Parts: sequence; C-alpha cells; structure tokens
Amino acid sequence: MSSFMKRQNILQLMRDRELNDHIRYKYALKDTISNKCISRLGMLAELEGHRGCVNCLQWNERGSMLASASDDFQVILWDPFLQKIRTKITTLHRGNIFTVKFIPGHNDDVVATGAGDWTTHTYDVTTGKQLSVCNCPIGRVKRIAVANDTPNVYWSASEDGIVRQHDLRLGHDCTSSTTNIILVTTNNTKGDRIEAKCLDINQLRTEQIAVGASDPYVRLYDRRMIRSLSSFTMKSPENNTCNPEPEKIAQYFIPGHIHSEEISNVSNKNIGVTYLTFSPDGQELLVNYGGEYVYLYDILNQVESAFCNIPKVMKLPQNGEGSSTDIDPVPVPHVTLPDEVEKLKFQANYLFENKDYTAAINLYNKAIHIFECSVLFSNRAAAYIKRKWHGDFYAALIDCVTALKLDPNHMKAHFRLALCLYELKKYKDSKMYLDQFTMKYPSYKTSVAFKILHDDLLLVEQKIEKKTRDVCEDNSNSTGDGDKDIGQLGEKRYQNMSAELYFRKHVKDYHHRYYGHCNTSTDIKEANFFGSQSQFIVAGSDDGFFFVWDRNTENNLLILKGDTSIVNCLQPHPSEFMLATSGIDNEVKLWTPLSDDVDNTFAVKHYKTTALLNQRRMIADPFEIIMHNMRRSVEQDIDMERRPDEGEIPEQIYMCRPS
Repeated sequence: MSSFMKRQNILQLMRDRELNDHIRYKYALKDTISNKCISRLGMLAELEGHRGCVNCLQWNERGSMLASASDDFQVILWDPFLQKIRTKITTLHRGNIFTVKFIPGHNDDVVATGAGDWTTHTYDVTTGKQLSVCNCPIGRVKRIAVANDTPNVYWSASEDGIVRQHDLRLGHDCTSSTTNIILVTTNNTKGDRIEAKCLDINQLRTEQIAVGASDPYVRLYDRRMIRSLSSFTMKSPENNTCNPEPEKIAQYFIPGHIHSEEISNVSNKNIGVTYLTFSPDGQELLVNYGGEYVYLYDILNQVESAFCNIPKVMKLPQNGEGSSTDIDPVPVPHVTLPDEVEKLKFQANYLFENKDYTAAINLYNKAIHIFECSVLFSNRAAAYIKRKWHGDFYAALIDCVTALKLDPNHMKAHFRLALCLYELKKYKDSKMYLDQFTMKYPSYKTSVAFKILHDDLLLVEQKIEKKTRDVCEDNSNSTGDGDKDIGQLGEKRYQNMSAELYFRKHVKDYHHRYYGHCNTSTDIKEANFFGSQSQFIVAGSDDGFFFVWDRNTENNLLILKGDTSIVNCLQPHPSEFMLATSGIDNEVKLWTPLSDDVDNTFAVKHYKTTALLNQRRMIADPFEIIMHNMRRSVEQDIDMERRPDEGEIPEQIYMCRPS
C-alpha cells in the first residue's frame, strides 16, 4: 500500500472502497494482523479431495472460492469457510497440472490451467466443459498470469522459453503458421532459449510483466514497448556513455553476489527462479530462487549493486596524488542512540561476543529498523562475516558500504569492506581498498587481522601471476579460430545476444533477503506477501515447513509444519487473515490464528538449528539430494501398493518428481 493509504483510518478506507476497486476487499484487513496474530497462526482445516500432489492454489478476487489443481489431473473449487468441495473438474490434461487461474470478466465461472503435457486449457466451472485448448508450447507450462483489468486474456510461461498471450475472444489454430501468440522469449547470453518458469502481472500497472527463468535473472518487461506479439527487438544502446539510459522495454534484477559469480564464471550452482509476485501496491517484486533465498526488489527505488556503490563512498587519491597526511580521518562525532536502540545494540554485542551470531543479527536488524547509524551497520557486517552463511559476505559488504556512506571515516567498516571483497574473490579491489586503508590508518598495519588479510592477498596475487604466465605460454603454442561473425550466428540470435548482454549489464540489486528455508527439490516453490499491509513474507521449504518473516527487519517470526515432505504453495486470502498451503501431500491446508488456550502443535521451535540444517541442504551434493528423493519416492510407492483402489487410476502415477 502507498504511504497515504497506510495513514487512512478504517472509515476512510470503507469510503474509498466504493471508488477504488483495488482496495475493495483490502479495507477489511486494516490493522487486523499483528505480530501476535502471526505468532498464533495454526492450522484451521485440511481439505481432502485430491489424489495427488497439490501443485497450485488460487483464490478468486472476493475470496469466496479457492481453486486447487493436482497431479491427479483435477481442479477442485472449495468453499473455504464451510471447508467443503463446491465443484470438481476432471480435466483432459495428461500431465501434472502446475497452475490454475480464474479468468477475469467471467464472474469466476472460467478457469485456465497449464500442465506438464505441454498444453493450456480453459474450463467452464459450472459444467466442467473444456472451452479451449492451446498445444503451442513444446515444454511444460509452469505458470499462468492474468490482469484484473483485462477480461478474457491470460498469459502463460512454458519451458520452451516462451511467454504467450492468449485471448479467448480470438480464434486460435496451433497448427497454423499465420497466428502467433508469442509475447517474449527468454534467452541466455549465447542467444539460445532457456526455460521460462514463472510470471506475474502488476495489477496496478498491468503493462508490467515479470518473468522468471532457469537462470537467476528476473526480467521485468513493459508490454507497451514490445513491438509485436511475434518479435522482441531492441534498439542498439548508445555508444560508450558513462551512464547509458536503460531501455524502457525491460529491466533485469539479480542479487549482486550471484551476478558477480555469473559474469566471472565462478558459480557452481544451478540457480533459477521458481516463483515471483508483485506487491499489492505494485512497487516491489518478491522472488523465490531455487538453490538460493527469497529476495525483495524495489521497482521504484531501484538499488545498484554494492560493487558499483563502493567507489561512491570511497575516495581514492588520483594519479598518485595525496598521502597519508592529506587524507587523515576527521574525528568521528559521537552519535547518541535512542534508549531502545542502545539497549538492542548492547544485547546484540553481548550475543556477538558469545558467538551467537544469528541472534545478534536479529537484534541489529531491529535496531537498524528503528534508527540507522554507521556503527549498527558495521556491527551487523561483522556478525555476517563471522557467521559465514551463504550470501553473508555480500550482505556484509552492503552494510559496510552503507556504514561508509553514513560515516566516510568509519575505520572498521573500511577494513571489513576490504575483507568482504577478498571473500567474494574480488582480489584486485580488495588489495586496492586495503592499500587505501593503510594510507588512511597507518597505525593499524601491525594488527593481526590486517596482517592475515595482507598475507592472503599476497599469496593470491602470486597464484594469479603464475596462472597468467601458464596461460600465456599455452596461447603462444596454439592458434585460435577467431570469433563467429553475425552471419554464422544468425541475425535473430545475434540480436538476442546483444539484448541479453545489455540488460544483464544494467541489472539492479535486491532490497531485502529472507533466509532459513531450503528450495532445491522442486521448481514450483512459492513465496508471497502476507498481512494487511504486506508486512510479512511467507515461503515453503524442502523440509516440510513454511517460514514467516518480518518484511522490514528480515527476521524470522514463525516456522510451521505444513507438509510431511515439501511445502510448495502459499496463497493468502485476499481479505481475511487466512493462508492456504499445499505441497507433496494430497491435502490443502488452511491456516488462521488460534485462540490463546489452544496449543499450536504445528509450530517449530529452534529457528537457528532449522536454518542451519537448511543451509547444509542447499550446499549438499546434488547426487545426494537425488538419491534422497528416490528413496522417498520408493517408500511412498510401496505404501500406496498396500492400499489399492479398484476401478481408479493407480495413485503412484501421481507422484511428484523433483525438477
């Protein structure tokens, strides 16, 4: 919600709902969800009716119906308040259904589905009759999106790398070469297609469409700037300008440390986007990564990579000018912290000294949310560096840059910045800023930490020089074939390469990250906003839990047991404090606050232990994960064989398979 809407009281919202369709149902959520309500979140009911993994959930706009679709090829429409089946549609799909959506403009009487049989269908909810089918994709259809102000139209993303636009009012022949419903394609830097995994439409700016693929780049397109549904072309960028204007057609987003690994080819992980969604106010984009974390991108106030921001806060002597005498630090003025912040800082420092880094980070998060100052960012950076979880060194780098922006003479932040750059394999930059640190603070050259980092950089420098010599010798004894010209690559492929290279060069960084869960086993795992003002973030995990975080502090608030194996789907009710989840189990689960006298048996204690185990799962050998999933699949098959159901399709064909 906008800041204006946050200030409105309930009476103003009730009045505005008559004028603003977007908040027609949101007004009921005003100030009804608090941290206490979240802490009491528990399971209300299990909805039984499917005979396979439930891969997708979707509320209608009023929240009076919940649609679910499964590996059993069925779509079920539920009454969430009576917890009963309203209707059941046996689809004509012959592959696991991965996505279901209500089509706008049909009074919730038409749903669209996409499945692993390479097709999208639409069905009449009342009669169960199939209304249309599209066989154009040559890959699994993983996600469908709709725009509430665009009736009869839906968009689909499939693993052939194509996002298609479907209009029910237009006749479409999949076998005809004259009809083309292709909107955009997802490509790599070689110009080849890669799998499109998910997409979403910004409901407040429906010209914006976000697409996630089997690489870590999030693509945000403006549909008005795409010249036609059959082509995606881009003007050549301006020549060699310091800050070239990004093309209005698209903007890419990626966490800075992943982007750094991608361009330097040091990443050994296969990271892709499993789900993305716009915030209700249309200003942010929440993304769940396979093999990584959940990240929040700010679309309006886009963030540059921390690597790009370092030069803005560090002023180096130019051309050998300057010395330690003319860049001596100015005494740092003492900053008086508010009493509450001072108390949080003291507690966090105590936990840091006792090596409880996760608890210390949580307290620093709270303190920074109340009052931003350089010492808090620098201290949190130190905790990240000590903890060493995946992504922590880059998070520490961001904090060091922020601390130096607030206080250019913060000595510890300067040194920790050089240390983070070393850990992120930016050896040249690390040495450059460590040399500057030596000039600025010469008395600290004798410190143990300085000596260790200095010696490590010298060792790396020697190894790089040796490797460079070896490469030069190999090149002198070989002949190259030269680069391929445009004619060999093909004009279209060359254009795709140029567009990808340009957009990836101008990527934006994340604003928040949420961690503790594990997302490696399935490629449909969701993350969503939750709460009256989207103040919470929820996401599923491979351990059968789902996590709830505070959106602003990034702290975990709650972990609940949502599935015997994996939680994939989490869809909040549009107006009530209710959450629907599903996963490998055949049931849909509804969650709502429990009364204080009810024991919440689904709550999971010990966040740090759970998060640490998930950290290990994320960096585990992929072969071990495959073997674990195979063992689990065999165990489930054996259990199903003990319970045959005559006259029906055997349940074992509905098994969910890891992607």
